[in-house]
Amino acid sequence: MSQYLLIDIGNTFLKWGRYDAPAGNGGGPALAHDHAIAFGRVLLDEIASLAHDWSRLPVPKRVVVSNVAGTAVLNPLLHALETWSDTPRIRMIVSRAEECGVRNGYLNPAALGCDRWAAMIGARAVIGPQPVLVTVCGTASTIDLLTADGDFLGGNILPGVGLMQRALHQNTATLPDSPGEYVDHPRQTVDAIHSGCMNAMAGAVERLYRIYHPAHPALKCIISGGAGRALAPLLTTVQSSYYENLVLEGLYQIALSMRD
Repeated sequence: MSQYLLIDIGNTFLKWGRYDAPAGNGGGPALAHDHAIAFGRVLLDEIASLAHDWSRLPVPKRVVVSNVAGTAVLNPLLHALETWSDTPRIRMIVSRAEECGVRNGYLNPAALGCDRWAAMIGARAVIGPQPVLVTVCGTASTIDLLTADGDFLGGNILPGVGLMQRALHQNTATLPDSPGEYVDHPRQTVDAIHSGCMNAMAGAVERLYRIYHPAHPALKCIISGGAGRALAPLLTTVQSSYYENLVLEGLYQIALSMRD
């Protein structure tokens, strides 16, 4: 069976997945999590180590990459992919005017981050034809509105929870850069910082939901990314669900749509 290698290069980590291509028509949309074989995650300066992990897997039929980390990561990635002598041509995705049922409403469609584009394509595959706030919690967090018809109307970018915490440490004299826990009534500084940053993120999602909901009464929220699992329970006024990696799901949909 054909396999796809999908690669999501963010600002901090490279996340990858190996997936089988669907066999025949299963009667519904083919989703990545139903065809998963292997996953991995490395820091950007550890990309070279992927050659060892990938060498144990068969050569993929397709390699599809979302990269928001710039050109510095490309050489180590290409070297890692040389673990196969017959690696197929790599598709580095860019945001398009329309793809996989999603239409790009950015003033300059190509200027939209390709990770956001892939995440919305992934959300459309998972949620189906209904309005959704696509919320991805990474180094930067994004909250994008996708209509029931697949139109991306616009979105917001804000610092991720970890970036907020580091900014407080770096720009104050005494606030620590140490892990904390979310609690409703923080009584130590590390918990106050973590809880404040989580509440800031939750507040942004809930505010945007209130703004968009009147025009989209069936609006739901799908959350992804590193801090997303902890964010979902804090959204008390929003219908939300968690999906581990919407970018890889979107890359899977793009891989399915490619012609040989």
